[in-house]
Amino acid sequence: MRWEDGSYTVIWQGQAVSLLPKEYALLRYLHRHAGQTLSREQLLDGVWTMESPTDRTVDDHVYRLRRKLEGWSPSIRIETIRGRGYRFIAEEPPGEGNPLPRLAEFSEDMKAIAGTYLRYGRGDALLTLSRNKEVLGFEADPSFALLLRMMEGRDVRFIVREEAPFAERAFLLLYLYQLLRPLENRAYVERALERRMLPPVWHTELATMAIIAMSMDWGEWDQARDKQEELAAEAERNGWEGLIPYAANLRLEYVIRSGRWPELSEAAADAERKLAQYPYQRETGQYRVLTGIAAYREDADKGLARIDQGLELLRQSRFLANLMNAYHTVVSIGGEPELAGLRERYAKEWKQLADDIGLTEIEGEIRSQLRHELGFV
Repeated sequence: MRWEDGSYTVIWQGQAVSLLPKEYALLRYLHRHAGQTLSREQLLDGVWTMESPTDRTVDDHVYRLRRKLEGWSPSIRIETIRGRGYRFIAEEPPGEGNPLPRLAEFSEDMKAIAGTYLRYGRGDALLTLSRNKEVLGFEADPSFALLLRMMEGRDVRFIVREEAPFAERAFLLLYLYQLLRPLENRAYVERALERRMLPPVWHTELATMAIIAMSMDWGEWDQARDKQEELAAEAERNGWEGLIPYAANLRLEYVIRSGRWPELSEAAADAERKLAQYPYQRETGQYRVLTGIAAYREDADKGLARIDQGLELLRQSRFLANLMNAYHTVVSIGGEPELAGLRERYAKEWKQLADDIGLTEIEGEIRSQLRHELGFV
């Protein structure tokens, strides 16, 4: 079962059920203690903490839950244990389930489809694929599954509270902490890379791609330029379509954030050519944000309009990480006086987004886990 705290929705076998807040809390508590008989007093203490409801409150909520979950019965059910309370039961549905994931050829086809959605910035399609994986036969590795959950954009608090091993969560923890405390995060990133603590695919992602924007945060302009040029050359050499416009945008970001304005026209034109060839939604949104920053220096209204267009494209793409990165880019630009108003405006929006998705709330937990797992305590 998948739990979406922000919308009080539970998903099982590709079917979603929306609940009221207390119904959701009760079901989650019962699920957490699946197979155990829980008295009304235990449920009141566990779900209605610091409140003064009656036994009837539990009975009413159980009744409503049964009505809403009746489509999942008998595999998912809440049993009444006479004289003792209630017990939540979750069983495998009858039959052998969907046989498609067991077919190697089909599995490869589904991975190819997911890769296409990823390259074209169609996070909405990826999420549909993930939410209906039981029906469609889509299986994602654990780290990718965590990324899909973050893409939903409702809540990121699960990243510190998930029981998954640290290695599977490490890239996302480092990525998020970079947005919060980039200078402090440098030591954690370097330690994780030095000890190769991430799965190979995420180690490569961190060492060759994410590190470029991180280096800009740290003021390591030469390293950022060199890494960007290496990535762009490798993407062109290998025909990695998804990375070609991404690398071009990184060059444009480098030019803007380092204040190399004489190079702006060439970098912007190169990124525009790459997007004409590979019109990916995420990269188009990022490009508009970046060119909006540049335009703001000459025409504030024009710049703001273009930045807002880019941010809206990123929202539509359903890639939360790219939306967060865009806000981070805007508020991290250089210290030119003519850009001060721009930073001030979008810093407020960025703070609101961070609060809404729970990022601000878990800052301390992220720091604690990084320090512990990376050997700083």
